[in-house]
Amino acid sequence: MTDKKCFLVTGGLGCIGAETTKWLLKNTTANVVICGRDVRPARVARVFHDITRTRLKVIAVDVANEQLISDTIQNEGITHVIHLAALQTPDCNQHRDLGMQINLGGTQNLIEALKRHRSQIERFVFASSIAVYGPRAFYPEGLVPVDAVPNPVNVYGAWKLAGENITRIFNEETGIDSISLRPGVLFGPGRDAGLTSSPTTALKSVALGIPFEIPFCNRQDYLYAPDVGAAFGHATLDHFTGYSAFTLPSHTVDTSRFVSSIKSASKTLGIKSQCSLRIGKQVVPFICDLAYDTFHSAFPNAPHTDLDAAVLASLRTFQQQTERGWLSTDTIQ
Repeated sequence: MTDKKCFLVTGGLGCIGAETTKWLLKNTTANVVICGRDVRPARVARVFHDITRTRLKVIAVDVANEQLISDTIQNEGITHVIHLAALQTPDCNQHRDLGMQINLGGTQNLIEALKRHRSQIERFVFASSIAVYGPRAFYPEGLVPVDAVPNPVNVYGAWKLAGENITRIFNEETGIDSISLRPGVLFGPGRDAGLTSSPTTALKSVALGIPFEIPFCNRQDYLYAPDVGAAFGHATLDHFTGYSAFTLPSHTVDTSRFVSSIKSASKTLGIKSQCSLRIGKQVVPFICDLAYDTFHSAFPNAPHTDLDAAVLASLRTFQQQTERGWLSTDTIQ
């Protein structure tokens, strides 16, 4: 690709946003602009401490401000947009007006801004969620296809489903190739909040040497954060036409299997004595067993890291963060 391309990543300092940005900087020669509400230099330096930032620009832009978004697209020469800015499930449940303004209204604001500059936009990728589906019991046994009937269990999922629909309509109205990606339970570097963040908190707790209980015990579709960032990168750059929604490659396992992987990783890293994990009895409502064959067919070069290797890499990262003083008991409360 050429340096005439410029990527805009909303929510670029969040878990997926940071991993997507790192992937873009490592795998392209283009400039990357990330925006968010909290863009303190110290935060930026920590998130991107391990990557050259000469082609990275960080700006304070709230997706609620359509005019500022539009100006950014024009002034920075944006050609590809990855939309990740959103409140997560707990905040959406507690602050529904704000959640609707950001998750749904912000998406519509961004799309309207894109329409103003449609001649320069080549691809739009929207971060949806597996929360658009219903509980696992709502679907038959076996793998659940990507086109299974949506049945959101909370407002977060309902707004994500609405975002998919307005993304599809955006494609139909403008002809700009657009994609909705549906991540599941992310774990690894950068994950710090959300209904299903506790497996990552378990990893951090082992790095810190403190006990922790993962509250839920049921199967989930686990996705390694750097893989998800790469998936967004490939969806933004690889050949694609039209509009589609995709679920992403995952590992469907129960909590005990995930904990076993953490224990093995702690032994490999010589910190087995620090591993004190328990498993609760809660059952989270999200879907699992989601098929991702359509994504693999569309983007065959996207990585899918082995679960044990991904857990080991994550624990090693958190161990390093602990040694640097970046990770402490205060930061995971």
